[in-house]
Amino acid sequence: MRIVMDFDGVYTDPSNEGDACSKSFRNKIVSLHLKEQGLETEEKVDSWLGELRARQASKPFHYGWRSEGRVSAFTFEDPFIRNIGLADFLDGLVTAGDERATQVLSRLKTTEKIQSFGELSEWAFHQLHLKKAPDHGTKAWVIEAIDRGHEVIIVSNSATDKIQEFLDQAGYPKERRPQVRGGARKFGLGKKPRPIEMGSVGSEKISVDTDRPFYEEALLELKPDAVIGDVFCLDLSLPIRLKREKKLELNWGIFYRHRDYTPSQMVEMVSGRDTQVPEVKLVREWSQVWP
Repeated sequence: MRIVMDFDGVYTDPSNEGDACSKSFRNKIVSLHLKEQGLETEEKVDSWLGELRARQASKPFHYGWRSEGRVSAFTFEDPFIRNIGLADFLDGLVTAGDERATQVLSRLKTTEKIQSFGELSEWAFHQLHLKKAPDHGTKAWVIEAIDRGHEVIIVSNSATDKIQEFLDQAGYPKERRPQVRGGARKFGLGKKPRPIEMGSVGSEKISVDTDRPFYEEALLELKPDAVIGDVFCLDLSLPIRLKREKKLELNWGIFYRHRDYTPSQMVEMVSGRDTQVPEVKLVREWSQVWP
């Protein structure tokens, strides 16, 4: 059997890294000392950002990681995307003429040469210097899968060399470690939206765009029997469509790795009685993945 696995959030717990990104984002705004905008202290910046997150949370499926102008992953799906989604919300406020957001961005442009809140989010990500926190349960499961004769392949947005470095540091033995295919660009949407409906939140129907040509190319080449990921939009939505189109069999399964940060809305849509994605199995323990 061939198993395709995501990296961040499956082999690691990215919570601390996401928190660090959010802190760098916030600290850059604090450093601007924007007294005229009422943002001259850490406390006032924290209050403003907290208010923004609360407003954003009322429309959780409208913001996130964008590609080709469309949402590729929802803002709350993992600790990294939460910061990206906040930046997306702020850029939307600027477009709508929000005075405070516009003034903050204006200062970022003049003093930091940062042209959007999206750029600020990307800058914050590149400030990361934390070691990745390993999920030790994953290591034991992967080694057992390889010992059983299964082929395990990491397909991730992260760079191949960074993943290999992590596997070295985490003590994965050379002869019993997964193959690595980095730079997968799962977030990269194509020109023609291909949505699949997942379910509803209240009266709002939720769909995910599955037009991900770079990821699709990798999956059709590898032809996995199983896919495991922690971000529904990035990791699992496309395998669902390919299975429905009979382009992949995926007879072992499509597994949604439940983490502390997994959003309750997604859990309900995947595992609730009215789910429109019965192909997915929510797993809290690695023992649930064995066929």
